[in-house]
Amino acid sequence: MASRRDVLARCLRLTVVTLATACGSPPPATVATPPVAAPHEIEPPGPVKHVVVVTIDGLVPDSYTHPDAHGLKVPTLRSLAARGASSDGALSVFPSVTYPAHTSIASGVVPARHKVFTNATFDPLEKNQGAWRWYAEDVPVPRVWDVAFEAGYRTALVDWPVTVGEKATYHVPEFWRAKQPDDVKLIRALSTPGLLESVSDAYPGFKAGFRAQDVTDEAGTDIAEYLLLHARPHLMFLHIWQVDAAQHHDGLWSSEALAAIENADRQLARLLAAIERAGITQDTVLVVVSDHGFANVSRCVNPRALLREAGLFSLDAAGKPTAWQADVLSSSGTAYVYLNDPHDAALEQRVRQIFEDAQKGGKSGIARIFSAAEVRSLGGDPGAFLALEAEVGTYFGSSRDAYETPATYKGVHGYDPNRPEMQASLIVAGTGVRHVQLEDARLIDVAPTVADLLGLTLAKTDGHPLAIGAPVVITLMGAGHRD
Repeated sequence: MASRRDVLARCLRLTVVTLATACGSPPPATVATPPVAAPHEIEPPGPVKHVVVVTIDGLVPDSYTHPDAHGLKVPTLRSLAARGASSDGALSVFPSVTYPAHTSIASGVVPARHKVFTNATFDPLEKNQGAWRWYAEDVPVPRVWDVAFEAGYRTALVDWPVTVGEKATYHVPEFWRAKQPDDVKLIRALSTPGLLESVSDAYPGFKAGFRAQDVTDEAGTDIAEYLLLHARPHLMFLHIWQVDAAQHHDGLWSSEALAAIENADRQLARLLAAIERAGITQDTVLVVVSDHGFANVSRCVNPRALLREAGLFSLDAAGKPTAWQADVLSSSGTAYVYLNDPHDAALEQRVRQIFEDAQKGGKSGIARIFSAAEVRSLGGDPGAFLALEAEVGTYFGSSRDAYETPATYKGVHGYDPNRPEMQASLIVAGTGVRHVQLEDARLIDVAPTVADLLGLTLAKTDGHPLAIGAPVVITLMGAGHRD
């Protein structure tokens, strides 16, 4: 009689062949030799030898729980959810935006511990030229790939946020600076030597899609597919983001958003086909997860304008800030409020009163004011004085000049993750994974689950391994392993 593992492997292989034929296009027949010899040769000790984690930025669970209701053609997502473990809505983080969420997915801890509190850096004097939180050295906790790399596994990071300077066997970080073609040269310098050139040789359309800040889903998948076929990493993380962009620009369930979701589904089919061609289907687990949900909006308000009107920061003749007492860092659905002197009781009272009065006015668009204690209880920035949450249909902008400005987005996220609209997607399928509904799943559970699958220990996480299969007890001495 065939083992349960063999049956599951055959099921996944059937899914791969069917979906690759229907949705994917085969990779080139000839591909260059891997650009770098893997420095480690240790294999994971259990039945799972490879884990591939793919984030589809902004994908809402309804895309695979009720695709017909939206006219979606997503055979890959359908099949994975039908055969594996899936959630109808996983809890994101506070605020529910990309960089904090991705760092929690990879580390298993909340933003208060991994220190990536928002996408952009807090820069009240505007000296950092719109920088985001790109750098791995700013994360004080291990991410699961750190433990895997130290254990001797081959690791691959493809366009994943907050990884500039990260150690991995193969690495292409998400990064941009001037948003000009020269940024691609910078990314090449930060990436594994020779990797982008090898991918470009193998995929004729790769260069056109590999653009700083705008790496297309196809180009990111080109890199991942290439590595699966020729390096077979034990652990891979891939970030694809065009669903998020379409929903921001055109709204949730717009025709453009639906097209982006269907395209993301095709990229998943390509990865499944690559796993099959690489001969690792029988010992691979695929995790498909999003970082947050989405909500349609029609109004933009700017809390910073209230602080300007109160004279709480100074501007020069060109409108640039020269000094500040209080400022706001917006993340669309929420905004953090910071004080220059957090020990100034009079300033605390004044700033709190400004926002409370605005909220009481009834037209501010502010739904809720979180105290510092409430922010900490949600795992947010412990250095924030307050946090604001926008009303349904409204989001926070960053202008100082006017309180209300025309909305430039039709859909956003960033609200309290407990709001139903902010629930994230999560599907796990592959070796040893049973078909089960994941109740009360959280993004912070992904990294502990990945570690568990690969026989690793990721210590002191806020999340816990998901109950996706029969437990496997592995005893293996060595860096990062359970002992």
